Amino acid sequence: MALAVLAGALTAAGIASPVLANTPNAPVITSTDFPEGIDADVPMVGEIGTFTITAADPDIEKYTLEIPGSLYREITLDPISETVSFKYMPTNTGSKVLTVRAHNTAGYSVETDYIFSVTAKDPVGSWTLAEPAGSLQVADANGANLGTVGGGVDLGVDGPGAATAASFNGRAGAFVNTTDAGLLRTNEGFAVSAWVRVDDLSRDQAAVSVKSAEESGFVLGYDSLSATSGEWAFWIPDAKLSPTSEWKASGGSVRTGTADEWVHLTGVYNSIGRSMKLYVNGVEAASTTRGTTWNAAGDVQIGRARAANAWAYQWNGDIAEVQVFDRVVSPDEVAGLGVYKTFGREGYWTFTTASDGLSPEYTGGEAAQLLGDARINTGPEYDEDGLPVGDAPFPLVGDGDLFLDGDGDCATVATPVVDTSGSFSLSVRARLDSTTVANDMVVLSISGQHQSLVEVRFNATTKLWELVLATADAEGAEKVAASRFAPWEGDTAGQSLTVVFNGALGEWTLYVNGVESASIDDTTVEAWTATGGIQIGRSLSDGEYGSYFAGAIDDVRVYSGALDARTITFLGSTTSIELPNI
Repeated sequence: MALAVLAGALTAAGIASPVLANTPNAPVITSTDFPEGIDADVPMVGEIGTFTITAADPDIEKYTLEIPGSLYREITLDPISETVSFKYMPTNTGSKVLTVRAHNTAGYSVETDYIFSVTAKDPVGSWTLAEPAGSLQVADANGANLGTVGGGVDLGVDGPGAATAASFNGRAGAFVNTTDAGLLRTNEGFAVSAWVRVDDLSRDQAAVSVKSAEESGFVLGYDSLSATSGEWAFWIPDAKLSPTSEWKASGGSVRTGTADEWVHLTGVYNSIGRSMKLYVNGVEAASTTRGTTWNAAGDVQIGRARAANAWAYQWNGDIAEVQVFDRVVSPDEVAGLGVYKTFGREGYWTFTTASDGLSPEYTGGEAAQLLGDARINTGPEYDEDGLPVGDAPFPLVGDGDLFLDGDGDCATVATPVVDTSGSFSLSVRARLDSTTVANDMVVLSISGQHQSLVEVRFNATTKLWELVLATADAEGAEKVAASRFAPWEGDTAGQSLTVVFNGALGEWTLYVNGVESASIDDTTVEAWTATGGIQIGRSLSDGEYGSYFAGAIDDVRVYSGALDARTITFLGSTTSIELPNI
């Protein structure tokens, strides 16, 4: 528009414009895979499509291509003004704008836009495995393609969330054999997902596979590392016949304390770059590059896989919500496939009131006992004009918080509320009286008989918030610490401190105000069962309580399972109100 106005002005003045004279005409953009128009929705998310660009002038030497957030590329033309095509795979739904800038040999360019819109194709196979006990078949949500239930499968067992699931006994009859072959091509982009629990950690197992003559075209399942531990895995044999190895993405963590937790697995193969990715509970846990490609044309198998021309890897455990896609599933989509929460709140202490030294749990659970001079701070008094009187601070959250002076004050909950050998999460808001102290000060811990399994503390030497783990509940046990972020003086709102033990990923992580601060993997320290209770404002070391906290503590929360990123961020946001539904 600006060039047209300039051209009109120059023409009216009788002046020729060398810029306009050398500006190329806009190229022509076409695509049968991505039709032009904001309403021309096509199911191409995770699919590879093609655009073609045709020059409108004989002197075009280069194109610059951009789709905001997903594509930026330069194409040099050889020969000049040749017609070119390029491939593109959208990773999310909605309207998109492809901008093409054509550059000519004189150094001038012109820009044109191509608007298109994409949707996501549903899975080509989807088995909830939620049929009632005794059912001989399971249904594909798409209609046909029933699955025949083997004799080693029991339906109607407890599943993830409110769903039911299928239990597999690990023997020859532990399978669901579906009907339709060729739902997807394993030499092109595809994805597979399922909710799983595994009982036998001593051997490799297949949750989902697709059949071929001698080998399975892919396997999503469990990779054993020892009799009591292993990893989640997504693997593809390197050949259709007589393979010598496999391409495998394996990661996360499975061990005795966490094996009974429901975990959502997703395996994705992208033929662009031949990448294989494994996601555990929506988080990328491993990736590799596939070196050879071949197609398996058989049907989907649940609970077993084909190996060396025989059935193998029978699943021992539970499976639910199996889905297969004949396209790539993007990371954003992966996060939405596991629709059930992997955590639940087990305790919430608001420290708004206390009676006879007990501050109640929000839903009527086990109360926190106040020890020493610990008290509930309800904020300043107000005069007749509604103005605060005195120097009492406002509570951190809601109408009260726990005030501790660092000299033997604390609050305790007699039991840990959660099984600490499995995944769990802790969250608290704290405000230090001062960062200039001689001794470390613990905000929150869970103790055993001799040590605190986990503690969040202020390190008096480094002046940082610190995550500390004890490797065992024994005198003199080694402790592992990690830290990064520091509190700041004069902070009136306090800081949110959240600890997550994610057993499926094998990670301990400390978040400060919702941002990852420090992490420790469970190859360094594994969780053990702590029975000594929740310690608010102190920790246990070699059988002695100490490291008492001076300041305010509030909004203590304990969860079974690992909190998701959204909840961690929400808890980390600055808020002065209680959030009882979180």
